[in-house]
This record gives sequence, structure tokens and C-alpha cells, in this order.
Amino acid sequence: MSAELHRLIDATGGGCCVVRGDGTIEAASPGFLALTGAPQQLAGQAPSAVFAELPALDRLGAAVNEQSPVFRHVGADGVGRELAAAYVLNTGGVAGGVLVLVDRSGEARLRRGQVRLSREIDDLEAQLAERQRQPQRSRIRSMPELIGRLEEAVMRSRRYKHDVSCISLQIEMPIDLEHHEDLAKRIGETLVGCVRGVDELGSASVRRESSPELSTAHRWVFVLPHTPLAGGEIVATRVLTRLAGIDLARVGLGVAQVGAEEAGSAAVERADQASAQALESGGGVLLAVALI
Repeated sequence: MSAELHRLIDATGGGCCVVRGDGTIEAASPGFLALTGAPQQLAGQAPSAVFAELPALDRLGAAVNEQSPVFRHVGADGVGRELAAAYVLNTGGVAGGVLVLVDRSGEARLRRGQVRLSREIDDLEAQLAERQRQPQRSRIRSMPELIGRLEEAVMRSRRYKHDVSCISLQIEMPIDLEHHEDLAKRIGETLVGCVRGVDELGSASVRRESSPELSTAHRWVFVLPHTPLAGGEIVATRVLTRLAGIDLARVGLGVAQVGAEEAGSAAVERADQASAQALESGGGVLLAVALI
């Protein structure tokens, strides 16, 4: 095997060394030294002394292919590598040959990554199937039901260390509008679309009820699990933007994050106060920051 071929092997990310007839190394290429992490002087040593994981030379094939066994070696530099080897005998009856190494570490990492990804996909599919088998929760039809859902979310958040926020939305309808119910239905559909479009901020429960304070106003409350105050503000801003396309008098939104020891109903009250204040100020989003 010529010196030019040795350089070519190194250039492709491999390495090689010349083995004498007595089984010791005569010379090693820079690529061989880099792959084994061995000291610069290998002359006179047997390849098995450089790394014990190498199969016997007479058991190696004459070329590295996809069927070649891969062995792991931690070199003198402390770096672990996964290598495949081939042994090319000298021609013309001359004893000895050339030991060729190929770095398979990248392929091994890719295989492990594929296996890990496949397991994650299987886990997600199993979770989805389990979720689909579970009965769907009934729609919320009263404020006590919503507060109950909120308290459940708060208990889970404290158990698993994540945040819960809520949004209070108050909308003042045009006084001269005759079809309030049709408009309320359109608003509800818009709100559900807003929430479904922000899956990364968590799911939401929605409830609408007439406001006793304003006969021409309607009120909604969102519960946002897995959502801090900043995430709730993002949702509220998106809601405000979407509702801008509907003919409404004023829209006020209040956002509150449930405190570490706060009841969920107390956070809803803070959000209600913020939305009412925003409505009185002409509309917009107002954060209800707890002073804890």
C-alpha cells in the first residue's frame, strides 16, 4: 500500500499503520494516531498493545464495510471512539500488511439518535392513544364549575412545579345592536380559535356569563395551565387583536397568575378587577401583579 494511499485514507477520516511480519507496528499515519489517541511513537508495539479491543489481525477482513464489527476504544487522550478495522496483507509473499481504521462514531451516534427518537415517538403515540380513550370532559356551564377546574389546575401546578394563569375578558356591546346572541356566538368562536392557536402556552377552559354591573357587557374567563403571567399576557394580546375585527364598543382584559399560596378564585377576582379597570379606561390589556 503506497504512501499516497495512506494519505488518502487519512483524508477520508480514517487512519492506517504498517505492520511488520512479526506483528509489530513499523509506522503509523497521523490519522491512525488521532483515532487511537495514542502517543506519537508506536514503532515496535503490537496493535493489540495500543488498544486491547482490536480483534486478532487474522480475523479482520481485507476491507471495511457495513458488515464489519465495530468496537469501542478509549484512547490515551480520554476520548471514546467507535472504530471498525481491516487488515490488508502485503502482496508478493512478503509478511506483514497494513492495518486500516475507520471511525464509525458518527454513524453510531446517528443510530442511537434514531432509536431514541423512535422510542419517543412510540411514547407520544401511546400517550395520544390513552388520551383518546379517556372520556371527554363536559363543557363548563357555570362559574362554580370553572373555579373547580381552576383549583384542580392549581393543585397539579403545585405538585409538578408549573405556573397557572387566568384571563378575565369583559366586552361592552354596542347599545343599539339588536342581535346580541349572534354577536356573542361569534365572539365565543373567535375566543376558542385564539386559545387553540397557542398550544405552547397550555390548554384553556372558557366560560361566558352576563355581567351584572354592565347590562350591555359580557364576561369570559380563561384558565391557562402551564402558563406564567407573561404567557397569559401573550394570549390576552392575541385575543384583543382578533376581536379588533368585530364591531364592539370596548374590550378589557385582565391577566393574573395564581400565587404560590393563593386560591384560584382569588386570582380570578384580581383578573376581574384588572379587566374592569381596563374597560373603564377605554379598553386594552392590564396585568394584575400580585404583591407577594
